[in-house]
Amino acid sequence: MKRKGILLLLLAALVILTGCRRDEREFLADVVVPLEGTSAEIVIKEWRWLLGSGAEVYYQKDGKLTLLGKTTGGDDGYCPFEAGKFTLHVEESELVVQWGFRGSDPEDIWRVNRFALPD
Repeated sequence: MKRKGILLLLLAALVILTGCRRDEREFLADVVVPLEGTSAEIVIKEWRWLLGSGAEVYYQKDGKLTLLGKTTGGDDGYCPFEAGKFTLHVEESELVVQWGFRGSDPEDIWRVNRFALPD
């Protein structure tokens, strides 16, 4: 725990010294996944910033993007969606997103989020 506190302190000092702001994330190429049996798509806008990562998950239909929600990624700026370590499926009116990031070898750590789909 002490080691993590020191790392966070060093990270905060780096942000202050370099003038970086939280909104200066590096967005990667969008990951687009068609929803089976519909004309809609899921668009994942993944980002990394310093030692973190995350994604914004959108529903797209007829050119209209609707934000469903956000995810967090892994440590060291690892981007699981870019790496293809994710699954998407629909359960009733929810999109279920699972993604993995590097954990202790040989195990990956998997997370899951559920997002309500628009009508």
